[in-house]
Amino acid sequence: MDVKYKEISTINEFIDAIRLRADVFIIEQGFQPGWEPDEDDKISKHFIAVVDDKIVSTARLRETAKNEIKIERMVTKKEYREKGIGTGLVKFMVEEIKKLNPSRIWLQSQVQAQKFYEDVGFKSVSKPFDMWGVPHIDMDYVKEL
Repeated sequence: MDVKYKEISTINEFIDAIRLRADVFIIEQGFQPGWEPDEDDKISKHFIAVVDDKIVSTARLRETAKNEIKIERMVTKKEYREKGIGTGLVKFMVEEIKKLNPSRIWLQSQVQAQKFYEDVGFKSVSKPFDMWGVPHIDMDYVKEL
């Protein structure tokens, strides 16, 4: 399977990425409609994984404090999970973030996805907490920056 990773560069890619996030978060996982997309989309950089000209995974990054970059809203289309595509997207994003020379790369993972992020170099740095009715955990990237 040929996968291309890139930063979003067109409005159509952005719309398709938001649609994928809504499909996963709202339809599949049952989050409340209305919070996806959000205002942070305007100040974030968005990334996608593309297979056969279709967006199959997406995430965004934004600066949350000086020199701190957070990866957020990571989703992969159900039929493309466990094929290494999400892993590839996170690795691609981490490499792009490293170019900014941050002091911290972090995220807030659903607890059920914690192992996924540990496998790409993140470590939990908090106890689980409730976010939108779902257990989450703060995680920092700990591989060599």
